[in-house]
Amino acid sequence: MKIGLHINRNRDKDFECALTAIKAVIKLGAVPVLLPELESEIPNEDGLISFEEFEYAKPDVMVSIGGDGTFLAMISENRELDTEFIGINKGSIGFLTQISADAIESSLERIISGDYRIIKRSQLYVEVFNKDGIRKGSDICLNDCFICRGAKPHITKLLLKIDGQVVERFYGDGLVISTATGSTAYNLASGGPLLMPDMKDMIITSVCAHTLHTYSLVVGPESTIEIIVEDVETQPIICPDGREFVDIEPYDRIVIRLNDKPVKTISIGPDSFFSDVRRKINQRGTFYENG
Repeated sequence: MKIGLHINRNRDKDFECALTAIKAVIKLGAVPVLLPELESEIPNEDGLISFEEFEYAKPDVMVSIGGDGTFLAMISENRELDTEFIGINKGSIGFLTQISADAIESSLERIISGDYRIIKRSQLYVEVFNKDGIRKGSDICLNDCFICRGAKPHITKLLLKIDGQVVERFYGDGLVISTATGSTAYNLASGGPLLMPDMKDMIITSVCAHTLHTYSLVVGPESTIEIIVEDVETQPIICPDGREFVDIEPYDRIVIRLNDKPVKTISIGPDSFFSDVRRKINQRGTFYENG
């Protein structure tokens, strides 16, 4: 069995967690796979580490070491591998990273022995077209896609359609379109609802709406969401999973639907989604107070 390790060097200083994971993988009879650029920095006793590009090594499981952003980056860079993903938490709280730093060996033992379940998480497929219908770019995201105001605090004007029907003209800071996985991220911070991780619906949540109400909409997995950028004073921004994407211009059309293929993530804990969310939100306040 091959275990690929995706390491955030800013989070895992001196490769402390990485070395713990490498030793555990070797001890359990599997092969750790690391990217070639780490070959000069990681001791390779007895030549038991494979330094190879993940796409060629084809790990059976990919493990991120960092926070939720590292986990999302690992999936973004390796989603075509058709493998299974899990994360070791070296971030602040970690909604997506299941393994704590003090339980690396026991968690990897369960993974290598097959003692886990798979959660198939929906992804968003995002396309942007200009006013002439020419596609400017596309991306896939696991958490959410945020269309928001630009560098100046000018109102963003967005026309929202679902399955070709006009829903509303939105004036405000922007709209967050999220998956069930992303429901615990920007959507939750903006007052949106929580969905259980294996649900396939999409959520549309307004951010700082310039009206007397705010809202969220939940649409089914077969729906198509369209957002048309109207004439604005400041160029808006579009961010799939917080990444840079194409430049947005007036009258661009953003089309969002579910991606054909879900992401397979590993779950090794009990099925306790809502209690985990409550616990992690409470921990977040403590983390920032003590940070």
